[in-house]
Amino acid sequence: MEIEKKKKEYREKMGFEYLSEEHAEYIRDLVKKAAIADKNCEIFGASKHKYQLNKVMPEKEVRRFEKEYSVKLPEEYVFFLTKVGNGGAGPYYGIYSLVIPKTYNGDVICREGVPAFLDKNLTKEAWDAMMDEMEDSEKYDALMKDVIEGTLSIGTQGCTFETLLMCKGSEQGKLVYIDWNLDPELYPCLTGMKFLEWYELFFNKIIAGQNPYEYL
Repeated sequence: MEIEKKKKEYREKMGFEYLSEEHAEYIRDLVKKAAIADKNCEIFGASKHKYQLNKVMPEKEVRRFEKEYSVKLPEEYVFFLTKVGNGGAGPYYGIYSLVIPKTYNGDVICREGVPAFLDKNLTKEAWDAMMDEMEDSEKYDALMKDVIEGTLSIGTQGCTFETLLMCKGSEQGKLVYIDWNLDPELYPCLTGMKFLEWYELFFNKIIAGQNPYEYL
């Protein structure tokens, strides 16, 4: 139902369907226009990715990845990988290619029956309690598995800050920012934005001559 609604919205607003070939071309064009607008790569992180997209990834390889790591990747992200580029240009230092993920859970991103810890119902108190527990070195690895349950790191923001794509829970398909120092005061940021909204907004703001990080 959500997909059909988005298809209609994109047709009415943009003149093409959501997740169509035209949509992929629109995104690639945004990247090109942003590169022209920021020709000296002055936007933070641009000197790293230089507005270059990687080659797309065959869908069969994406499905192989999903099977190997026990995850169902968000549809918008699969579309990006297979129709736009397997990583490259993007917010901060760009988007990682879909390769071996960073995980504390072996070869599993989504464990069956285990809820996502990074969720809209996560309270500051619950976060603080988890951080306190993780000070016990013997518990750290096991608890870290719970903290990153259902997440895929898709890019670095520099230092220990990363962008996570949620693959389960209330934020499924949306971006979460986290600092791997895991200090209690550095509470994760649930952006509330799905992948393509977040990605397209970044380049549209650059094209408009605005600071894209004021909006992410």
